[in-house]
Formats: sequence, C-alpha cells, structure tokens
Amino acid sequence: MHPLPDSHNRPERETRRERPKALLPRRLGPKRQPARITRAELRSGWAWLREFPHRAWVLLAWLWRTERRRTLIVLAAAIGVAAFMGLLGTGGREIWEILLTLALGALVLAVSTDHRIIGGVVVTVLVLSLVGTLAGPRWNPQPVTDSLTPVTADTTIGGTVATAAVGTYEFETTTITITQADGEEVPALLRRPIGVEGDTPGVVFMHGAGTHGIWGFTEQGEALASAGVTTLVPSKPMEDYSTTERNYLTMAADYQRSLDYLIALDGVDSEAVGIYGESEGAIPGVVLTAEDDRVAFLILASAPVVRLREQAALAVDTYMRNVGVPEAMLTLIPRVLGSARIPGGGFEYADFDSVAYLETISVPILMLYGTADASMPLVQGPTTVWSALQTGGNDQFTVRYYDGANHGLKLGITTDGSLAPGVTRDLSRWVAGLPETADAEPHVAGATPTQAYWAQTPDPTRWYASGDLMLATLIIGFGLMVLSGLVWLLGQGPRLRGRRGLHLPDPIGRWSVSLCLSVTAAWVLYVVYILGVASLATSYRTNHLFSYGGWVVVQLVAFVAVVILVKLAYRARLMRAAAHAANRGHGEKGRWLTIPAAGVLTAVLIGATVLLVAIAYWGLFPMLV
Repeated sequence: MHPLPDSHNRPERETRRERPKALLPRRLGPKRQPARITRAELRSGWAWLREFPHRAWVLLAWLWRTERRRTLIVLAAAIGVAAFMGLLGTGGREIWEILLTLALGALVLAVSTDHRIIGGVVVTVLVLSLVGTLAGPRWNPQPVTDSLTPVTADTTIGGTVATAAVGTYEFETTTITITQADGEEVPALLRRPIGVEGDTPGVVFMHGAGTHGIWGFTEQGEALASAGVTTLVPSKPMEDYSTTERNYLTMAADYQRSLDYLIALDGVDSEAVGIYGESEGAIPGVVLTAEDDRVAFLILASAPVVRLREQAALAVDTYMRNVGVPEAMLTLIPRVLGSARIPGGGFEYADFDSVAYLETISVPILMLYGTADASMPLVQGPTTVWSALQTGGNDQFTVRYYDGANHGLKLGITTDGSLAPGVTRDLSRWVAGLPETADAEPHVAGATPTQAYWAQTPDPTRWYASGDLMLATLIIGFGLMVLSGLVWLLGQGPRLRGRRGLHLPDPIGRWSVSLCLSVTAAWVLYVVYILGVASLATSYRTNHLFSYGGWVVVQLVAFVAVVILVKLAYRARLMRAAAHAANRGHGEKGRWLTIPAAGVLTAVLIGATVLLVAIAYWGLFPMLV
C-alpha cells in the first residue's frame, strides 16, 4: 500500500490551520462541569462579545444586499405594529423599547449559532427586562409647578386681638369616660384652665395613625390649657380599625361623642369648640366639621388632605429619592400602591376622598406643617384645601410652616422631644383669638416648603398582578421547587432496599439544585435589600454603598440564576437528543429520563422560570435598551 502523496495531505492540513477559532468552550468531563460560569465560558463570552458588533453588521449588510425586499417588508410590518400599538394607547417610549428589544433578541440569536448558551442568556435577560418594564405600570410623577411662598419667616399669628400667652394659667387634669356611638366606654383626658374669667374655647383632639391613648398631644394640650383653652383628648376609636380596615365615617361619629361632652361642659363656650386633627386624624376631623354645624373651627396638623394612596405614593417616592436608590426601584411604587386589591383584601380606605367634605366647610381652618416632613404634600395639601374652601366662598384660612420640624412638628427625626419653636404659641393664639385671628394677616408664613412632585394616584396594576394572583405566583414558584425536592427525596427510598432510586444524570441533578438555591438566594437578598432601604428611609439616613451596591449584588445573583437556567435547559436538550439518537442507532425505543425524574426536572425549570419572571416584575431586570 503506497502512502498518499504530500499534495493530497497538504490541503487538509492547510484547511485545518485556516479554520477559524471556535467560540464554543471545550467540553469538560461530567464531574468538572460546575453550574457556575467557568473560566472557559468567560473567555468564550468575551470573545463572543468582541465579535458580536462585527457579526451583527455583516448579517445586516448581507440581508440588505440579498434580501432587501423582505427586509423592507419586515420594517414596514414593524412600523405597522408600532402604529397599531399607538392606537391602542401604548406610549411611544414603550413601543420603542418593545420593538428594539425584540430586534436585538432576534439579532443575538441569529449571530450566536456557535454559542447558544451565551445567546440564550442574553435573550433571556432581554425578555425578563421587557417583562419587568412593560408588565406593570410605571412611575412617572409630575413635577410640582405651583408654589406656596410664605409672606414672612415669622410664624406669629397676626391680628390686634389680645390673647393670653402660653403659661398664663394653671390647669387641672381629669380622666373622664366617653360613651362611643356603639355604646363602648373609653377614657378621655380633660384639661381645664384655672382662674379664667368667663367661658373658655374648647378643643377636641383626634389621633393620627401613630397614637391612640389619652396621653397623646400632651404638649399641645397643656399649652392650650395654660393659655385659657379647655382641651379633651379621647382614646382613639378602634372599632373596625386595623391595618387593612378603617372606617372614617364611623370614627367621626365616635369622636362626635367627645364633641358633645365638651360642648355641654360648664365653663366651655359651646359656640367656640373646635377640632385638632393630626395626620390621619385630619380625615375624620374634616368629616365631622363638615357634618356638624356646632364645630367652630378646624386645625389640621401634618394633614395628608389627598387620598392616602396618593399620599403614600408621594411619601415612598420622597423617601427613596432621599435615600438614593436606583431608578428601577421606583417602579415598586405603582406596582404596590397601584394594586386595587392586595392578598387578603382590604385597604379600601386608602381611596377615601375628603375634598368633597372640605368644599362644604365654612369655619376657619389652621394648617400646621414641618418643612422636614417628607411624608406629606407640603404644597399640594394647603393649595387643595384653599381651592376647596373657595368653592364655598370661605377665605378663613391660615397656614404655618416650621423650619426643620418633622411629621410630629418636632425637631429631629423622632417623635420624642419638644415641639418646634413657635408651634404652641401660634396654636394657642389662633384658637384663643378667634374669630379675629381667622383671617388675620399673614395667611401663609414660616419657612419655605418644598415638594418636588405631585401626590398622585399610581396607575392601576394589571389583573394578573393584583390581589391573590401575585401571591399565588410566588407560592406556585417556590412550591414547585420544594415539591421537586420532596419527590427526589422520596425517590431515594428504593436505594435502602438495594434497588435503583430516582436518578437525574450528572450534571442535570447538581445544576437543578444550584438553580433552586440561586433563585431562592436572589429572592431572599431582594427582600433583605427592600427592608434595608426601608430602614434607611424611616431613619432619614443614606448609605449609597448599600442602596446601590446592594442592588448590584442582588442583580448579579439573579443573573447567575439565569445563566444556570439556560445551561440546565440547554444541557437537558442535548442529553435528550443524544439519548434518542443512540436509541435510534440501536433500533430501540425509550426515555432518556424516567417519568418521576422528568417530573422533578420540569418542576425545577418551571418553578425557577416563574420566580425569575416574578422578580423581574418587581424591577430587578430593568430595561437594558
């Protein structure tokens, strides 16, 4: 047998030398195939990334040269789809992002035929970002254009009427019992000034969400009493009051019994009894003032005025921006607060509108705010009240802003300590000086308030993200992964009897475990991150290392989960195809996995996919294009 001539072998060697370097990493042995990204995959990924622009350009140029007609048809179809989506009300930004993401995904798949894992990872991340961005409402608050500029920094109530200063009178404190509208008896704290000539004005205090006992409003109550005003602090009506259920009409009816008591009390001017409503207490205060003609005046301290859903959206937005968080985090605002229903129901009170009641009020109103109160609409609240009062021709309106005061009208970040300077002085003079102080100049005084965005109702969530369905999604996702683990564990029982148990071939089994752990870790870290941001916000602190660095860490863990998901799905597909090919080669039929093993793998893949889509909805995969 004669050897082949060199001329025959040379083309083969030259062809082998000229073959372009493959981007696909060399396959490792079964035990050397970790679920994580290997160095070989990193090198291959970097090579793919460098080649992608050139490959994409070559492909697009080839399509334009050889398939120009079809390319133009595709472009025309895309324009038609965009126009149709525009007619359906889709915004221009959303249309652009949808089309660009789909085009980029198709391009990635087209140029990644020699490295399907990297292409699959990129496309999966693009799909998740598309889902996360477009599946729910966005947060687009409108900047505040109106301004409410105080006439002077001095908050002193004007007018020529003479009033007693705080501390003028001694006062006595008595605990009494008030019978509520439902017959329940609750305690109340009565403070009466000693030595006042004639009948005194009276004030009934209404609690916000943070207080409920008779020892609330101690500083305000004592200051008013020492200036000649009788005060009554009843216990907060707790009938049907919980986190999810609140009835402000019922609360107003219960507070009305305290009003009845104070009006009928000897030594109190029945025509000079008013209400002090703080924060949430301003809502039943407005209702009772509008419905009971005996109320002589209304004081709104740190009042939301707008619907609580709108106020909460503004508060969360302000807190997040003050802390400093990635822009994608702000999408949580409409996706949480825009839900018409939450798991278990409730929170109907968040949409209670008190503006209709304000429009019927004809008595003087005093509003008190601290400029450091990040939770309240400092500009929008007073302007809304003023507009409502103008409907009924009422111009008896006074606003005071206290520099650096928080939601409790106190300095600092806690509700402990004393009220901001001037609060008790102005409050006492305004009440004691009525009716002369009702329209005394200046109407607006104090520090200049700032409000960056309007408090507005978030866009509603879609049907699949409202109520129990969102909770069911999480239960299904984690439930499938837990179920797969239990089935696998039970499948090991036959091994105790020396028989073959449920088996997932390597590396499918190890990668399935890694996928479940990585997805769970992403969710745990995400929840911890949200709680950490909430802690920073409520304590008025910033930590950019946590707020930005923590976000990147959570995203990286979620990205690792995506990589494992794609690798697992691709490897399962290859092993299934190889097993079927081997069976055909031997003329046999059979499954590459037993039915229980296939069920375990399917449960892992579906459960992980559901949880990744869910976490994408909550903003972890922001739009990349």
